[in-house]
Amino acid sequence: MKTRTIIIITTLILGGCHFLLSLIVAYIPIGSVAVVLLQPVLWLRSLWPGDIPSSSDFVLLAINSLFWGVALSLLFYTLIILKDRASESKSIEEDA
Repeated sequence: MKTRTIIIITTLILGGCHFLLSLIVAYIPIGSVAVVLLQPVLWLRSLWPGDIPSSSDFVLLAINSLFWGVALSLLFYTLIILKDRASESKSIEEDA
């Protein structure tokens, strides 16, 4: 599979998991867990001048989950690349 496809699939999976978890946490506040999971959305809501309609809350939550999905998938992919490079450099040193 191409790298881009792997990153997109991982993003969708992680974003979907985050979205479901965020929905649970948004309606049943669990304290600091809610603050961490909903962080960019909470900051955007504080900048909003008035009340936000409930339909836009859902959209903001989806965008927030997509953001976290992208960030986590890129982090995981970077760690995998670094691990592969480290193992390649060990195998090159062993061959020499």
